[in-house]
Amino acid sequence: MTSIFKSMQRYALLRSIAFILLGIATLLEPLQVFNLLVYIIAIYNAILGIFNLIDALRNKENRSVFQLPLAFFYLIFALIIYLFAGSILSIITIFIGILLMIGGATKISQSFNLRQYVNLPWVPMLIYGLLLVVAGGLIMFNPFATKLLLYQFFGIILLITGVSELIAYFKFRNVEI
Repeated sequence: MTSIFKSMQRYALLRSIAFILLGIATLLEPLQVFNLLVYIIAIYNAILGIFNLIDALRNKENRSVFQLPLAFFYLIFALIIYLFAGSILSIITIFIGILLMIGGATKISQSFNLRQYVNLPWVPMLIYGLLLVVAGGLIMFNPFATKLLLYQFFGIILLITGVSELIAYFKFRNVEI
């Protein structure tokens, strides 16, 4: 347990700087950061596929039954990621919209159930539920425009994570466990 904490502590400053820089970049240029990440993931999978293919062709007698299909899987997966990353993310945003609408409908239902209790405020939950339904509808029916907002939200999360890592680093850098 001590070695895990020390390992986490050792790289906390580097992690926090990386999160902060990536968060700022994602906030300022969300589409370019997304495209860069798509290229990196596609290239990584293509390299894995090429290495597995070369290894499978070199070692015909010692290769695993799965090595050649795995090589082709990596290559096809890299191509799919490269060609359809935007569409895949749009589908994900549609699912997020659906989940928000379901969550909003649940909150609206809960708020109507709270009306029977005198001391519990039900109107804030009703407003929250309505906001969730509206946000889910906007995301679901306009997924392509929502992608940029989703990227920027991801950038904000990275920025907050980086700042909290930085604070934790300076707070716990002298702690010995």
